[in-house]
Amino acid sequence: MTMNQANSNMTYTGGAFYNRAEGIRAFGKITVSPNELLFEGGEFRTALPLQGLAVKAGGAGDRMIFFSHSGIPDCTIFTSDHAVLNDGNLRLYADMIRQTALIRKNKKNARIFIIAVMVLLTGMIYGIFKLKEPVCDGIAKQIPASWEEKFGDMVLSRLKSGKQTVDDPEIKNMLEQFTSPFLSRIPEKRYQLKLHIVKDPEINAFALPGGHIVFHTGLILNAKSPEELLGVLAHETAHVALQHGLRSLIASSGIFILAQAFFGDTSGLLAVIADKGLFLLTQKYSRDYEREADDKGWEYLVHANINPYGMIAFFNTLAESQEKGILKHIEGSLNILSTHPATEERIDYLQEKWKKLNRTSGYSVFPNDFRKFQDKIKNLG
Repeated sequence: MTMNQANSNMTYTGGAFYNRAEGIRAFGKITVSPNELLFEGGEFRTALPLQGLAVKAGGAGDRMIFFSHSGIPDCTIFTSDHAVLNDGNLRLYADMIRQTALIRKNKKNARIFIIAVMVLLTGMIYGIFKLKEPVCDGIAKQIPASWEEKFGDMVLSRLKSGKQTVDDPEIKNMLEQFTSPFLSRIPEKRYQLKLHIVKDPEINAFALPGGHIVFHTGLILNAKSPEELLGVLAHETAHVALQHGLRSLIASSGIFILAQAFFGDTSGLLAVIADKGLFLLTQKYSRDYEREADDKGWEYLVHANINPYGMIAFFNTLAESQEKGILKHIEGSLNILSTHPATEERIDYLQEKWKKLNRTSGYSVFPNDFRKFQDKIKNLG
């Protein structure tokens, strides 16, 4: 059997355009004989001579194959079946071989281009994610402290509208007595730290941009010493100084707005941040942010001559509470103990820092009225 005979019965699904001015289109079947390309569909039947036949790819992604002939200008036959290019009858003509080879070459080049673009985009996306944190940090540093303070004030006012804050002057004065030895020794002066107490039994504490740090009464009542309370304060102060809340919001703003802010236009970014303010109250920081806050908070405590073991002791207090069933969901109760990383891992990490410190005494001593402070909190009703 010859190649001509092998292909004499091959049919391909396709269509034909007639009289482009009127836009007539028909659909049917295509066959290739040794002399012509034949289309048959409904009342339409057209044959284009293979001698002088022109073939090209077109449509989206060169998905379609179009056949035309200068001698029959009012008709174009088309198909999406690329197998027609391998038809043995077409390959009897050198010009057809050349044209189909060119189509295949262009298809191959297109595939290579698409793969190259995909590799490039993948590399760009990887690069953006690798550089995202330094970019967010740089953008956060461009935002004036005064704007951060106003933003923090706005978020705090929303919080106060749904929570009962503790405004008892004696309680606030006692809190200041315990915390002033720490706050007065913070080396960074970008923010004026402002402490707040919210009536809530959850063991929780969180920081807002601009210097607001909020304690739940449940956290104060579960602390066993001023050093434990100051361990939490040091951690949250580090979140403020390192702009973790702001950087988290910036990171969630989208690549386009990030790019704008990177080149100096922060208007879109500030609008997004203002809209997402309440997100700060429920977010859980990343593993890296929590580790940074542990490290920076530890440095603050040592610098202020406050026993940093209080941070470890408070972690242990919470772990004990969880074992007793007092805390069923630590990760939902305390941002400082979110699951990034796990509590046990962080305790082990801080224990190593304690061993390397080579100093277990000589730290500031606090008044013995911490229990009185807690009793005041407990009797709020």
